[in-house]
Amino acid sequence: MKIKPENLLNNKGEISYKKILITGSDESLMSYVKDFVISNFKTRNFFIDFSGGHDSGVVGNLFSEKKTLFLLSDLPVKKNSFDIKKSKDHYALIFSPNGKKTNTIKAEFTKLKEALVVECYTLNRKSKEFVLGCFIKDNNMLLSSDVFYYIVDSFENNYVPFIRQLQTLSLFNNKIDLVSDVDKIIFVENKIELNKIFFNVFKNNQLLTNVFIKSINSISDFYIFLNSTKLYLEIIRGSSDKDVALARFPRYLFAEKDIFLKIYCQLSKDKLLKIYKSLLKVELLARKHSDLYLVIGLRFFLNLKKIIIS
Repeated sequence: MKIKPENLLNNKGEISYKKILITGSDESLMSYVKDFVISNFKTRNFFIDFSGGHDSGVVGNLFSEKKTLFLLSDLPVKKNSFDIKKSKDHYALIFSPNGKKTNTIKAEFTKLKEALVVECYTLNRKSKEFVLGCFIKDNNMLLSSDVFYYIVDSFENNYVPFIRQLQTLSLFNNKIDLVSDVDKIIFVENKIELNKIFFNVFKNNQLLTNVFIKSINSISDFYIFLNSTKLYLEIIRGSSDKDVALARFPRYLFAEKDIFLKIYCQLSKDKLLKIYKSLLKVELLARKHSDLYLVIGLRFFLNLKKIIIS
């Protein structure tokens, strides 16, 4: 069985699966899930074997009758390590990032009723809404609709820093109605401006370049700009008409509403396809050459403008 990490982390009950594979590309989230799983088994009086090997005769430490959870990170499994097929009665937690070796284990796990696969990736918008909703409920918080969606749009997309931001927010007050209060608490005053860079697209190239260079001061800023741009494009792509698009447009960006509608009216399917191809290229370049984020981002932005106004 597969489960999203945010669903597992918000499960208050016992983890009943005997074999658990934690994989994906977000290693901070993988570690977070690993600690969560280990804690769950510890509360059930399990002995946690961190040795990375497995002896079928071991059931706990020398002075205990505890059941054992074997923590494994070496793939392929060593000769004297845990054998998935032969060790039906044993508990194992395998921690390994994406790769061919991991995919083999994943394929075996999906066939076993008592096995669980947890794939850890960057949160999408729907996942962030789910995590935020769970956090609000667990911490008895009240957020206005504007604050809720501002958090979804502006906070980190990686689970662990996202949760850390929410925890900081919860220390301030259980009821938050104003976006400006969120800015003060989390120090994201620059993020709202980064989210607005997209709406400078109709300015001349010199002004557009000046705005971009002045605003983007780190790789983190670059990704905030990129993710906010993707958000607006997704709204446009998924809306049947401009009224639907406007209804989905973030309300805290009301001042940019007219420019957003102008962009919506100028974008066709062909133009969107060109932009998404450009986005894919810029993301690949940024991963390979993160130190060149400013040049890569500016070239993308100028190309984005060219496509929109063409």
